[in-house]
Amino acid sequence: MSTKRKSEAFQAASNHWAKKQKTKDAIDEVSNNEPIVQEPAAKETKSSFPSPIKLLYNPSYPENQLQNVNQDTVRIHDLIGSNSLEETYQFNFNVDLPFFLTFLDHSFITKKKKIVFITGGRLLDPEYEETESIKSNYNIHEVVASIPNRFGTHHTKMMINFFDDSTVEVVIMSANITKLDFGGLTQMVWRSGRLAKGETKGSKSIRFKSDLLSYLRKYKKSRIDDLAQRLSEFNFSGIEVDLVASAPGTYNLEDNDQHYGYGNLRDVLKLNNLLLDNTSEEKHYNILAQVSAISYPFSTEKWSTAGIFTHLLCPLIFSKNHFKLLPPGKDSIKSHQTKHNYTPSIVYPTVDEVAQSNVGYLAGQAIHFNYTKSFVHKNYFNQAIKPFIKKWNSSGSRLTTGREKVVPHVKLYMCDNGDDWKTLKWCYMGSHNLSKQAWGSRKGNAFVNDSPNQYEVSSYELGVLVTPRENTLLKPVYLKDSNDEEDTTYVRMPFALPPTKYSSNDLPWSVHVDYGEKKDINGRTYNLD
Repeated sequence: MSTKRKSEAFQAASNHWAKKQKTKDAIDEVSNNEPIVQEPAAKETKSSFPSPIKLLYNPSYPENQLQNVNQDTVRIHDLIGSNSLEETYQFNFNVDLPFFLTFLDHSFITKKKKIVFITGGRLLDPEYEETESIKSNYNIHEVVASIPNRFGTHHTKMMINFFDDSTVEVVIMSANITKLDFGGLTQMVWRSGRLAKGETKGSKSIRFKSDLLSYLRKYKKSRIDDLAQRLSEFNFSGIEVDLVASAPGTYNLEDNDQHYGYGNLRDVLKLNNLLLDNTSEEKHYNILAQVSAISYPFSTEKWSTAGIFTHLLCPLIFSKNHFKLLPPGKDSIKSHQTKHNYTPSIVYPTVDEVAQSNVGYLAGQAIHFNYTKSFVHKNYFNQAIKPFIKKWNSSGSRLTTGREKVVPHVKLYMCDNGDDWKTLKWCYMGSHNLSKQAWGSRKGNAFVNDSPNQYEVSSYELGVLVTPRENTLLKPVYLKDSNDEEDTTYVRMPFALPPTKYSSNDLPWSVHVDYGEKKDINGRTYNLD
């Protein structure tokens, strides 16, 4: 799509959103003078817990549907719009700074409250025409994360917000800070809740705090070190999720140091006794990755390719007794599936799902998979993706999740209990896409004999792993954050389980394909001229 056409499409979509809302901004901007309105707590039974991961509010549906599709959701104003917010640290990949500033209370100007951005590139660029005005009005600072190579990114999306009552909230989410991300894509968020100063108790809470501080210190930046030291004084008790993080560096699974990337995921699964073997069990498990980007193969060998999900993460999940990478090619994953009795699924939107989404082709700018560029790309698609790819919208025209027509930017990984998705063993939500920069890749000739022990990570990523609370089952829930079923921990799902296979006519969306005269919901075409 040409730059001019992208601009026209974005403007058209913005106008489309604006017409559908009573608020003055297309994605539900709230007046800076409006107090925070806390939504009523979800109804709980004696041992039922609402989903710890929430959907972000989405404004792209018709006005008469907004309330139904946005039950129990979080608005951007809930995160940063309070006049009690004193200081905010924003970790992100892509930031529309003027857009972000509109959501802050006016006191950030009058009292010069502190704002710190941590990104992978210069945000306050002198060549940006509004930089001087922003710097004169706001007490704003930036930290540029060190990225080891041109393929790595600072992809983490986190807020650390300090309030005037001496509390802090940690927010981990999937959204960039842009109008499209908050207005036209499915996003999710985890919130710690307000934390006061004090001693942290509980093994999972202590571990989360320790892992978060370790992650912050990986930046090796004085301002972030000071932030970590400040957070060390707070009480993280009650946090019942695990942190899953990636940070640039070389790691070895055989040492006792902190691991990042896939080593961190394996450590967390192992600590929670969630690694599987299943060679002697009758259960048939389901493993799922739902992402917004699929990058280059994990490795290649002659005509064969290996995928991050199929050849690395699936073997990792079934590594209770032994962890070994699968050789490139479709035969190795098929054999591994048979041996351990499971089905992998990759949820990724089709061309039609993007075209018929509420904002049409514009949403496709945030969804990335190039499967036509070269022979290797085509082979990768046919061997490691196509046999497992599933639709985003498995509900058709039915309203099941409230996000059927809002394509995903959230990333979810999960494993069921061998019961066809009735319950879950665990669920991850965060920023990790299917890329070796995010999860890890070979370091030189480290993968001798398919050993995964020594590996290299290039990107910063962050997410949380949700597991069932003690004596409860972890169950997917739709359209709201909980039901009234006892002995249950719920996890909010933006797509229906089990997911539906692609039809023979379906193709995954790609920004690298010209779709000719095919029109989206707004009557626009997507062309590469």
